[in-house]
Amino acid sequence: MLISRRQGIVVANRILDVILTVLAWIVLPLQIVTTFVLGLLASVSFGLLLLPISLVWMVLILPMVGASWLCGRIEQLRNPIGLLGIPLAAVAHTYACLVPSMGEFERRAAKLMLTGCWPFSWEFWQFQAGNLDIDSADAESLREVLLRGSRNDPLKQRTIDRMQRREPLDP
Repeated sequence: MLISRRQGIVVANRILDVILTVLAWIVLPLQIVTTFVLGLLASVSFGLLLLPISLVWMVLILPMVGASWLCGRIEQLRNPIGLLGIPLAAVAHTYACLVPSMGEFERRAAKLMLTGCWPFSWEFWQFQAGNLDIDSADAESLREVLLRGSRNDPLKQRTIDRMQRREPLDP
């Protein structure tokens, strides 16, 4: 039985969901400690610690979004890209969990959704920038993944609503 293009990509997202669920058992206890300690250090350093934290985030997120873009464009390379993209998304998601939010809860939720919706991270990036309508036919798979990921999470639902209305996050 052949799997359609869309179903194959959604399967990659389901695999990522399973990996993130297993990692959550390890990350959650560490998250409490790291967010407290790094938040305290960021406050003591007058926010200077946030610069290297942001640089590491960019090093993780740009290849992940690039792999997502390639995954959507080059069908023949989708499986090898998935072998690289799924672990990269898991590492980026774990990193986003472990760093402090510094009161920017909606932006943190957006980061977690960006990493958690791989291989639709490029589409989410476009949606977040206001270049993709979530209700369009082009965003059907992203919409499905976001609905599944934001179910029973009011913060993520509010973040998606603000992005749809093109409102700033964490006003």
